[in-house]
Amino acid sequence: MKTLRSYFHLFLLPLLLPLVPLQLATAYLRVHTGRLKAAHAAGDRGALSIEMALIVIVVVAIAGAVLAALTTFGTNAKNKIPSVLPTITPS
Repeated sequence: MKTLRSYFHLFLLPLLLPLVPLQLATAYLRVHTGRLKAAHAAGDRGALSIEMALIVIVVVAIAGAVLAALTTFGTNAKNKIPSVLPTITPS
């Protein structure tokens, strides 16, 4: 059990740490979606539109961040591709 825990800390924990903000954002959106459903069931129309607008803003911001990250990753990968291919001379 001790070696399994050490393997977890060595290999899996560094992979899972970047996912913590995503898990927090998911929990935050679930809470607000629940409040949104409760407000809709209670007939409170004003809070419904404000919270829906906030949720849309958050989703658009997340999509923009993902798009920016993918664009940066693609540009970096494109710059690493050599433009001149090596030639092979027969001997």
